[in-house]
Amino acid sequence: MLFVMLMPRLGQADEKLLFAGFAFSGNYENRNDLYPYSARVEQIRDANGQPLLNKVFNEKIKSRPDLDARLSTDLGRLGRGSQVTVAFALSYENIEYIELQDQLVMYLRLNFNVLAFDRKTKQLIAAYPVRLKYSEIVRGRLTESEVLELFRTIYLTNNLGINPFDLWLDRFAELKIRDYYNKHLQVKHIDFEPEALTKLNDERINPRAFANLLANELETSIATNNSVPIVPWSPGEAVGRVMPMRFADGNTFSLNLPSPDFTVDFTVRAFRGTTVEEQSSWQKIYRVLGTIKMTDVSASATVLNENIYNTQIITLAKRYNPRIDDWPQYRKTTFALIDETSKQFSGPDARWLKESASRGAEAEGVFRDASRIFGQLK
Repeated sequence: MLFVMLMPRLGQADEKLLFAGFAFSGNYENRNDLYPYSARVEQIRDANGQPLLNKVFNEKIKSRPDLDARLSTDLGRLGRGSQVTVAFALSYENIEYIELQDQLVMYLRLNFNVLAFDRKTKQLIAAYPVRLKYSEIVRGRLTESEVLELFRTIYLTNNLGINPFDLWLDRFAELKIRDYYNKHLQVKHIDFEPEALTKLNDERINPRAFANLLANELETSIATNNSVPIVPWSPGEAVGRVMPMRFADGNTFSLNLPSPDFTVDFTVRAFRGTTVEEQSSWQKIYRVLGTIKMTDVSASATVLNENIYNTQIITLAKRYNPRIDDWPQYRKTTFALIDETSKQFSGPDARWLKESASRGAEAEGVFRDASRIFGQLK
């Protein structure tokens, strides 16, 4: 579900889009579970009692005249003329720690959308996912106050060299948002076969949480690599194709989602690895096996259903007595598989198919069929 922001139609080149600011995706009642730190940053107000998140965001827009010229915060326009609206819609927040070669690494991740919808009809127009990743080596797990301060710094400053609002504006600058799209795509299912589930259990990885992460990676990779909008993935939250949203200024909406014309599913079949010892080194080999499926919903037809895989090889010199944790490498290999597979939708790469598709060159035809469909989504 989504708490979104608003923007105007681009039916006329000189007409600005309405801008709604920062919003939470999903049931706002669950925000403290879904976004425990972003929700607390959102509660920070300036001297006038306005959300500091929106103030910082607006200042960044004003500093980029080319983008400021495309956006309007003029509420007087509401109800008159085009009601196409854009917003920053947060969809995922996570912080985790991974031990790598005797070092503790903290990873912070935010996923969000450049979200466009019609304010009058409450109809989703388009969503373009964006992701922020930040990591640093830490001596120990951060306290609650330290994590909160980290999120404050990420959102409200550029002290760490990265800011979600800058990333949102960079993505928005690349887009030519239309007021209507004829075809819609959605990531529908993320599944694990028994062998993959066994590995997740062995690593004490929550399958549902990992599925959420993979869904976000897949839809972001698809949208970014192919320059297409996507219907946001929200399992268990959209009821009757409606997604609730809540903005930092207190406005709430129930956003109507279009039914997808095409869906994409991804299944992890297995995580497999081995170690090869050589005279002066070890080779650690990590392989992730998956399946990518695309369905034409209206025709009840499968466009493609291909087994794919990705392999990563790491060479470790014996003289350094190295140690490497396996799970981060499997996760990295999975993300790379998703990213490279999504690139095939804009035109298959024969070399990649030979190395990464179970049917090799024989899979080129179905990926070409998919790439033609993707041309209809833009």
